Amino acid sequence: MNTTITLSDHTYGLLARQAEKTNRSVNDVAEEALEQYLLPPHPYIEKVKNTSGWRVVLKGTRIPVSIIVGYLHTGETPETLAHEVIPNVSLAAIYDALSYYHDHKEEIERELAESTEETSKKYLRERLGEEGFARITGQHK
Repeated sequence: MNTTITLSDHTYGLLARQAEKTNRSVNDVAEEALEQYLLPPHPYIEKVKNTSGWRVVLKGTRIPVSIIVGYLHTGETPETLAHEVIPNVSLAAIYDALSYYHDHKEEIERELAESTEETSKKYLRERLGEEGFARITGQHK
């Protein structure tokens, strides 16, 4: 759902300057600011920029929240994740990732959908062409 709100010139200027500094749209900056103000804080979560855009990860790691959720979809529990699968991550961080997921379900589900093997193969075919794809996947004759 798209809704229009009216901002003062001062507030819009602040958002526009931040958008320019971070090379993002004014809408993205405004949404992030509102989320930070209106949603519960997630002390173990941070947004980081990588080559494919912005990702939500466990703070101080490169582990995306979507990976945590993916493990849960395969039958892992928060306890097994923290104690066996990724023992360098605290149980509190795992639960915070789940809390973030439930607060931002659409965003994380979209990221999960974009991270499938099929999507990755399609991306590689588009970037490398059929011959390049065959070469890197060992299908080249």
